[in-house]
Amino acid sequence: MAVKKRLVINFTGYEGLHPDAVRGRYLNASADFNTLWHTKTKAGPMQPEGPNIASMRLDTTGANWTVETEFCQYGTADIFDAYCARNVVTRFATGLMAFLDILITGTFWRYLRTSWRFCIFFMWPFALTCFISLVALLIGLGPLFGGFSAYHMVWTIPLALAIARLMIRWPGEKVFLSYLLDDWVAASDRIYRRSPALQERRKAFADHLARKLRESGADEVVIIGHSLGTVPAVEAIADVWRSAPQLIRQQPVSLVATGSCLLMIAFHPRATDLREDVRVVLQDTPVLWAEYQTIADIVHFYRSNPAAALGIIPRTEPLIRRIRFKHIHSAKRYARAKKNFFKMHLLFLKGAQIRNAYDMGMFVQGPFAFQDLAVRDSAAPLDDAGRLVETVRA
Repeated sequence: MAVKKRLVINFTGYEGLHPDAVRGRYLNASADFNTLWHTKTKAGPMQPEGPNIASMRLDTTGANWTVETEFCQYGTADIFDAYCARNVVTRFATGLMAFLDILITGTFWRYLRTSWRFCIFFMWPFALTCFISLVALLIGLGPLFGGFSAYHMVWTIPLALAIARLMIRWPGEKVFLSYLLDDWVAASDRIYRRSPALQERRKAFADHLARKLRESGADEVVIIGHSLGTVPAVEAIADVWRSAPQLIRQQPVSLVATGSCLLMIAFHPRATDLREDVRVVLQDTPVLWAEYQTIADIVHFYRSNPAAALGIIPRTEPLIRRIRFKHIHSAKRYARAKKNFFKMHLLFLKGAQIRNAYDMGMFVQGPFAFQDLAVRDSAAPLDDAGRLVETVRA
């Protein structure tokens, strides 16, 4: 199906990017798309439309085709800024509690059974946290262990706390320790519904999505959820379906889950609401669920199937596509990303530099319906000059 007008809803994960920053990042991907397919893109400004919700218009002109895209950004950067603003002790302590909760509830073993690579991502910040705690404990209680007077703890305890704080900053900050602890604390707050701000944002997302579906008149709707962004994406779709299912039925709607961390929360015994939302999307709605995974990224559940993992019998099996970043990006970009797991995780959102089946720019700005592209094993059917052939245009 040829597309003239598309509505894109972009849900970001746990990151501090506000709408204008997301615009800049996407325009970098759009520049790759323009180079790869010989297109021109005219981008409007991000217009605020709600709490950390904004939209921009993209007009894309190819050799013999045009597409209008409304790109809506749904984020929680303002909420996550509050997590980052907490003092060091609070961030450290609450992060350690979130880690212990994952172990005590058996959630870690579900991670391990599903994707051992994700367990590496889960374990190492908490291994460093435990190491820092052990060092502080040994220094603070050193006089007792060494057979000296307990009065020495008057100075060893403050020294232990100072060294622990120093280690949190280095090497902690170099390996994003506090950021990752905040990530798990925010996930825990989602699980236990401890954050009124996140609950209010969920309602805002669903209300805005319903309005966009009602007003856009788009040929298709593509909902992108990257990393933990898959969680609010699923929640919003389920909420709209419960209140106004006709809005989901009136045009093709696809969920593009890239590097999804949905199971990071959904595997927790207390995440019953999220598992029900997943069931609604997979079992009740006509939404195409397409999951993109890669072996190079440890920050998602590689080789997982959300329906099978959660014991859901879906209306239509989710489409699981395994991709290789080295077949999408230049050797230089891929080599840079290999030095930093965050950069590797974000390659899902970068524009393709090599023609292939996974092309974020094509999903957002191209002249083909996503549901047609999702089943292809090769690049979109444009010729070398980026022309749309007549058989496809029809």
